[in-house]
Amino acid sequence: MARRTRRKSRKSKSSRRRRRRQSGGSGVAQHAGDFGAVEPAAQAGGEGESEPAEHQTTQKGGRRKRKGKSKKKGKKKTRKKKRGLNPFFKLMLAAKKKGAPSFVYKGKTYKGKKHHRLGMIYKKA
Repeated sequence: MARRTRRKSRKSKSSRRRRRRQSGGSGVAQHAGDFGAVEPAAQAGGEGESEPAEHQTTQKGGRRKRKGKSKKKGKKKTRKKKRGLNPFFKLMLAAKKKGAPSFVYKGKTYKGKKHHRLGMIYKKA
């Protein structure tokens, strides 16, 4: 009987990461024969006619610079105010900053235990 699910290969973590799309490019559609070609105006060698470094089609290494994006007119987004912490967390964080061994909230005692990375972890006693 054949397997219903594929087996996972034993590739390293780095090979399992998602591949990113190649960034950069002029944004103009290029044909198969145009890759790396120099434009006729740049070949002529006339003085003052050369394009600025941003707009040249060939470069020696490095990334191409993008043209600045124009701002769109429209509604301005208003940022929402962050919601405040609840009373338990306010007390717990205050106790954590002091390094207190315990704190009381609504008649219940919460005792802390030291943690190497988080400082203190509080649990009901």
